[in-house]
Amino acid sequence: MTFRKYLTPILHVLAWIVIYFLPDLLFEAPSGPVFMVKRNLHFVLVFFFFYLNYFVLVPRLLLHKKQILFSLTVLFALVFSYYINDFVMYKVREKYVTETHAGPKRVNANTLQRLEKRRERHRRAENAGTVVVVLMGFFISTITRETREWYQQEKERKELEKQRLISELSFLKSQVNPHFLFNSLNGIYALAIKKSDKTPDAILQLSELMRHMLYESDREKVALEKETEYLKNYIQLQKLRLPPEVKINFDVEGVVQGKMIAPMLFIPFIENAFKHGVDTKGGNIQIKLKVKDNILTFDMLNRISQAQNKDSVSGIGLINVSKRLDLLYPGRHKLAYKETSGNFVVHLQLNLEA
Repeated sequence: MTFRKYLTPILHVLAWIVIYFLPDLLFEAPSGPVFMVKRNLHFVLVFFFFYLNYFVLVPRLLLHKKQILFSLTVLFALVFSYYINDFVMYKVREKYVTETHAGPKRVNANTLQRLEKRRERHRRAENAGTVVVVLMGFFISTITRETREWYQQEKERKELEKQRLISELSFLKSQVNPHFLFNSLNGIYALAIKKSDKTPDAILQLSELMRHMLYESDREKVALEKETEYLKNYIQLQKLRLPPEVKINFDVEGVVQGKMIAPMLFIPFIENAFKHGVDTKGGNIQIKLKVKDNILTFDMLNRISQAQNKDSVSGIGLINVSKRLDLLYPGRHKLAYKETSGNFVVHLQLNLEA
């Protein structure tokens, strides 16, 4: 963490070292005081305007939609660079070039005029080159700062989205537990009304299920093996209150060991089957869970009890699990459920790869 804190400054320092010695890397740079002054002047100008743009102009002007003021400031900086280079290099050449070429030389007027024109063109080209170098510094600085701002905003957006998803998932998960408890207590209440000898066993079974919910369901992922065992225990609890005419099959095919899954995904479907698929006349619930490689399929069929209102078949539990699947397995699941020929059919496919 400490290294990451200093990574950006280190990269900036290394970049400026490379920029300073770039002329030596690309070609055989000339020596002498004139070249060194020009090289250092360019470096200072680019360095100064790079960070002025990076820390002040872009964040306070460009990113606040003040493009005209930003453009005028950049233009002023380019004009300043042009004339400061002209002034400094004139003074340098006046000192060093005059000293190097000391001694009068006789030249005619035409030759002198041509020399002056050549020097003027060279001076303007040199100043224009300085402007181009500074402009490149502005361009790179602007792109760097805008990229940083975009990355920071994207990071904040993802963090907000993550917190939103966590809040939504917590809310959805909080709905599952009371819904499950309500349905389970209804079943135990029915046993108690009949003064059934199975009531103590049902209460013990419920306590085991609640222990799983308390210690496992708050995790992001749980072992598929434990989740499967939880479903078997829940089915066993429901069987205690049902007549023998109700046919219930739960088959597990494939290797569930070593696989991880979001908790409490299947229980709303099974709750729905027991709530709406059985009555005093019997019922039929067929559940199959299959794992092949990293693909899990969950298929369930239950008879729709004639005593149930059809509008209640797809209750809050099914809507809840559908939303959770969208959040937990976006683009990695297929869910379909429908009523057909007096039966309610569910098909769920999950890609368990993280």
